[in-house]
Amino acid sequence: MKTILKKVRSRKKTLAEHSILLFCISIILFGQSCVTINPGEIGLKVKKGVLSNEDFVAGKYPQGPRTSYILFSTRVQELPIKALLPTKEGLEAKVNMAVLYHIKPEAIRNIYLTLGMNYENEVILNNVSAISRETCLNYRAMDLMTQRDSLEVNIFRNLNADIGHYGFVVDQVLVKEIDVPDEIDRAIEKKVLSEQLIKQQEVDILTQQKATNASIEKQRKEMEFNFEKQKREKETTIQQERMDADFAVEKQKKDAERTVIGAEAAKKAQDLNNSTITPLLIKYKSVEVLKELANSPNSKIIITDEKNPINMRMYDK
Repeated sequence: MKTILKKVRSRKKTLAEHSILLFCISIILFGQSCVTINPGEIGLKVKKGVLSNEDFVAGKYPQGPRTSYILFSTRVQELPIKALLPTKEGLEAKVNMAVLYHIKPEAIRNIYLTLGMNYENEVILNNVSAISRETCLNYRAMDLMTQRDSLEVNIFRNLNADIGHYGFVVDQVLVKEIDVPDEIDRAIEKKVLSEQLIKQQEVDILTQQKATNASIEKQRKEMEFNFEKQKREKETTIQQERMDADFAVEKQKKDAERTVIGAEAAKKAQDLNNSTITPLLIKYKSVEVLKELANSPNSKIIITDEKNPINMRMYDK
């Protein structure tokens, strides 16, 4: 009996283990039959050779034996390029550049149908090579070293114009390294040294010019100061002379006023005297004069007339 129970328990354990194993295998098979689309990707479903009209975004989707998903990245991608580019004078420059681009999500279906999955080599790389060569022909080898930004902008503009209608967007063109022939390197070095010398001369001239301007400005200020000083001294002198002249005029005016006042006083005194002399006073004065003459020790003859109060002629005896 115990042996039978052991066998039954052993069979149940084996069945449970088989069930768990089958479950795990089912999960694995189911996982393998699904496809995962990550963020930044868009998938196209092809079932039995027919392209589905639906675009599949990030997520997990079941995949049958005759079903496949074509994944496209919509992230910015970098395409490195190394090329020998001809210059304007017929030389060749080794250029190491990178093109950053991305795909428009709405253009993925058309890209797959018209270009396939080798679009990067067939469209982007070929156009970058052709446009880079064509653009580089407008530059001399020496100019490539000093006009790298201009080269990047022109390639970027022309490349966007050529591949934009396919559904690609060029985000940036980066020229990382330019290797020109040795003679160009020496010419560039000589040019750089010449430019540095010219800049140094310009700095020296500017410094000298500033010093000259400062000296001229100093002289101008000194001249203005001396002019203002002389002007103030002249104004002071003129003001002093004006004050002296005003004082002299005022003095003469005062002297004239005193003279006029004296003359007016004399005139008033004379007028007063004239107004106080009367015939009686004259007769009185004449009598006094005759009295004094009569008392004089000299002998005199005095003759009077009726017209004058006293008309004397004196004769000594």
